[in-house]
Amino acid sequence: MFTVGKLFHLAHLVEDLDAVDRWYDDVFACNRYYRRFEKAAQREASLLIVGDMCMEPIQPSVAPEAAGSVLNRFKARYGNRLHSIAWYVDDITALSGALAERDIRQVGLRGEAITDPKKAVAVWTHPRDTHALLEFCEPGFAADPRLEPGWSSRFWADEHPLRIPRTSHITVLVDHLDGAGAVYGDALLGRLLHQHTDADGTQRAFWAVGEETVIEAVVPGRADSAEGRDHAANGEGVHAIVFATTDLDGAATFLRSKDQRLEPAGPDTVFVDGEDSFGLRVGFTRAAIPGDTRA
Repeated sequence: MFTVGKLFHLAHLVEDLDAVDRWYDDVFACNRYYRRFEKAAQREASLLIVGDMCMEPIQPSVAPEAAGSVLNRFKARYGNRLHSIAWYVDDITALSGALAERDIRQVGLRGEAITDPKKAVAVWTHPRDTHALLEFCEPGFAADPRLEPGWSSRFWADEHPLRIPRTSHITVLVDHLDGAGAVYGDALLGRLLHQHTDADGTQRAFWAVGEETVIEAVVPGRADSAEGRDHAANGEGVHAIVFATTDLDGAATFLRSKDQRLEPAGPDTVFVDGEDSFGLRVGFTRAAIPGDTRA
């Protein structure tokens, strides 16, 4: 048996890591605890904390021999955008076995098929089997400060102008909600918090997965919505991250002061224009998720 723990990171694939790191510093005053070139993965990446969330902006290697790498193929198809969701698990072998029992294909760091999960640094799922690219690893891969005694994210809630008490949710686009339930409910032992259909036919289901993550699975109902356009152009996958804020108006004012153009999404949520956020679909909301028991 395995237990899904804290969300390790949300990967953001980018073409210019230096520029993106400066943007995270400027907008979020992030806590960056890692930046390194990884030869085996043919990429350079940062790991940085915003509130309770760890983001991983990733720049694929520009070396000629890396042109056909998994990350460069993703970049060639999608450009700057969210790439994958990674969780810590307490037993990667048990997790891998449970995924295999559900015919979920798995690969390792270089895109090779997993034959012995005990020897794998991490396990990635095939996105067609899990409707988004998911990663799992045991704690200890990096010196994550959120795992240290005494860690607190109160700075972003109490002092930073965005007033972020926590991540609200991560949105994934799917063709059918049943597929999302099979992954986040059955395979990852999650709990369904709430499900509803919007007036325009958009279907939404919220799943609590692991220690504190909420996944919003969305079947778009409108072709002209941001969700509908992304789904039509790119299919299933990770679409957005939304942070909770206790001061939406103040957050909007601060973001505009940083030259971030905003897109309202109803009375309680705004998103940053993707051209200003290097393809990151990032929103801020004061809306509560029905059934959410996080403090």
